[in-house]
Amino acid sequence: MVLAGTLLFAVGGFIVVTGTGLSKLVGMRVETFGRISCHDTRAEKGQTVWHCFGETPAQQRANDAERERAARDALRVHVDGMPKSAQIERSRITFADHDGRNDPETITATQVFEGGRWFAHSGQLFGYGMIPLLGGAGMAAWGVYRVREAGGVRGR
Repeated sequence: MVLAGTLLFAVGGFIVVTGTGLSKLVGMRVETFGRISCHDTRAEKGQTVWHCFGETPAQQRANDAERERAARDALRVHVDGMPKSAQIERSRITFADHDGRNDPETITATQVFEGGRWFAHSGQLFGYGMIPLLGGAGMAAWGVYRVREAGGVRGR
């Protein structure tokens, strides 16, 4: 029970750290995204949207350059034929806070594993992390209590 509680506590702590933005201190990658689009029209004020897309500053610069190249190539279509379409790169962001009407201007998010999904710093993710954090702490404490109680009975 102590081991399971400790494991659950660690998982909850990991989720809380990711949701609050303290993850940069742990060495995880943190970025601020712009040009956000959430494609969710059912969100109400103060809710969290599960899936949004955004661009890091580096992606914005690369995408702007690609759009410019595509626009220049489109002017030459009568000479060289049809240009290939622009490759626009966007990142998927999970747990983004949303006001229910407009997409946010920017979102700061943490990438847990290199090449993995981005998790926005949000109150809802923090709340989800508190459940296993507190449950694991209680389970570990109860396990320690039971071990001490069993050790005290044997010693008598």
